[in-house]
Amino acid sequence: MTRTTILIPAHNEAAVIGRTLWYLTRGLPLEQVRIIVIANGCTDSTAARARAALPSADVIETDRPGKCHALNLGYSAADPDAPIVCMDADLDVTAEAIQALLGGLCGAGHLAACGQMDVATTQAAPSVRLFYKGWRSNPYFNRGKFGGLFALSPLGAAKVFPLPEITADDEFVRRSFAPSETAFVPACRFVARAPATLASLVRVRRRSLRGAREVARMGKRSPERRSATAMLLRAVSSPSDALPIGFFLLVMSLVRLRLAVERTGTAPRWERDMTTRVTG
Repeated sequence: MTRTTILIPAHNEAAVIGRTLWYLTRGLPLEQVRIIVIANGCTDSTAARARAALPSADVIETDRPGKCHALNLGYSAADPDAPIVCMDADLDVTAEAIQALLGGLCGAGHLAACGQMDVATTQAAPSVRLFYKGWRSNPYFNRGKFGGLFALSPLGAAKVFPLPEITADDEFVRRSFAPSETAFVPACRFVARAPATLASLVRVRRRSLRGAREVARMGKRSPERRSATAMLLRAVSSPSDALPIGFFLLVMSLVRLRLAVERTGTAPRWERDMTTRVTG
């Protein structure tokens, strides 16, 4: 494996950071990898639990909350001549996934690499499971999931760091590269947990859409177009997909409506799903 730095920003992740580090380090050649956990604005024992779970990790603590600020701190402590992996603190990511992801940077002209997210829905409400069944049919995922986990070459990292103070850091990074500069690595699979309730799902999707629009206002347009149209066509041609796709599009329409309404008031910058923050 190419030497690399893994950056894990963590805000009040005491319940899950140990599990995340346990998954990550099984079989990971720690002598070739530096793991930096950036505990930002924490009011719990995130930093202490990270140190206990992985004594070899570097744990940076800052009183200032914010994922972009945390990533910037981590990057400033990383080797600028080596690849960077950025990952969320609540994911299940294996050493094999990291190895595959880094391999994606070996292609000519590849400045970034992403894998495929699997969403665990066993603990979610039936409505949430139905939503994610439709979500998986989005053609966006034909090129993987650039969110939660991605790798950057030294040149790619230098292009995007320091990150601006925004909500959708993943989307900002994704849109900073042309599709030809980003490798999709199917062998890199990682697991995120679905919100347990529909209300929490709507809050998370609203945050995601708000962040994407913020990035668009910065002049970074999404390369994907007409995903909803493609999904509708699939629903028509495949009746078994009609219900989940229809429900997915219905929920996303509700999210857009609520986002439009909130513009007249004060909206929170970060709506976090707490239903998956359970000790593991």
